[in-house]
Amino acid sequence: MSLYIFDMGEVLLLGVNTLRDIASAYGLDYKEFRVDYALYDKPLMEGYLHPRSYLEHLETKFDLSFDSDPFQVYFTPKLNERVMGFVRTLRERGDRVVVGSNTFSPHWEIVFSRYKEIPLSFDALYASHEIHRVKPDKVFFSYILGKEGFRAEDSYFIDDRSDNINSSSSLGIHSYEYHGDDENLAKFLRI
Repeated sequence: MSLYIFDMGEVLLLGVNTLRDIASAYGLDYKEFRVDYALYDKPLMEGYLHPRSYLEHLETKFDLSFDSDPFQVYFTPKLNERVMGFVRTLRERGDRVVVGSNTFSPHWEIVFSRYKEIPLSFDALYASHEIHRVKPDKVFFSYILGKEGFRAEDSYFIDDRSDNINSSSSLGIHSYEYHGDDENLAKFLRI
């Protein structure tokens, strides 16, 4: 039995970036908004900064008013059915399959409400804001390996970002950088 760790954004769910849509909807300069968000991204993803606090910051900095959370309103990704099929195959053959994702509560709530098959399809879900660890920090991967009781060499990680892949690979985890190339992913997964 092996452990398979799947990232959520741009692997299980496609079209997850909300920043451009939020900037457009509120008349913000995208580059300025993106630079500002980058200052708060890690504490949001680690769960140390509450999303409401960041929205209050945006309201002050950009003179905005939010009736609802734009990070939920504009988070409308599509389920990657092909990769979810791979997940089912892995579980059917008896492997342990988990999610390991950088995320924060507004997006996580959407996943649970709109994409019920995600929590039902995995053995465990490791969300950065809940475990207080983020990729590409090596402690993110070490935490999951420890909780799951697997060695790195018996584990596989799928993500769309090279910095995350480099970090997991440096620990000895078999790692694959996914960009929609389903046939190559199937070979990596050995299915």
